[in-house]
Amino acid sequence: MHSSFIVDSETFHAHRAVLAARSPVFRAELFGSMSEATISSIMMHDITPTTFKLMLRFIYADELPMEYEHEDSSTEKFQDLLAAADRYAPNRLKIICAQKLWEKVSVDTTATILAFAETYNCWELKKKRIDFFVVDENFKRAMFTDGYALMLLKFLEVVAELKRGFMR
Repeated sequence: MHSSFIVDSETFHAHRAVLAARSPVFRAELFGSMSEATISSIMMHDITPTTFKLMLRFIYADELPMEYEHEDSSTEKFQDLLAAADRYAPNRLKIICAQKLWEKVSVDTTATILAFAETYNCWELKKKRIDFFVVDENFKRAMFTDGYALMLLKFLEVVAELKRGFMR
C-alpha cells in the first residue's frame, strides 16, 4: 500500500511497508494508533523536499546518491539529513551523516557542527569535534567564528566540556 507525503508543495509516494521496515517512527505513524495510520496523505513538517527525497532514497536503496558521497557536498546538506535521520530513526543514515560531517572538519565549521552534534545526540561526532577544538591553534582561530558565538549562547554544557578538554 502506498502513502503520499506532502513536503511544502511537493508530493512523494512511498510504500508504507518499506518505510515501516526501515524506521520505527514511520512504523508507528503508518501502522500504529497515531492518526496518520488511517490517512493516505501525510503532511511532513520540519523537513525540506530535498532532504525528504534523500532520506527516501536512503530508505529504499541503503545508499546516498553518488554526488553526496564526494567531498563537495555541503555541510548544511549533511546537517539537514542528520536532523531528519535523528527524527525518523534510520540509524545507519545518522551514522553516515555524522561521518561525513567529521570528514568536513575545519576551523570554520567545527563550532557549528559541535553544537549540531549536541542537539542531535551524535556523541562520537561531538567527542571528535571537541578533540579537534581543543588543539590550541584550532581554538584560537575557531573562537572568532559565528558558530562559536552561537555555541556560547545556546550550549553552555558543550562550552563546559571544552573547558574540561583543555584541562586534560
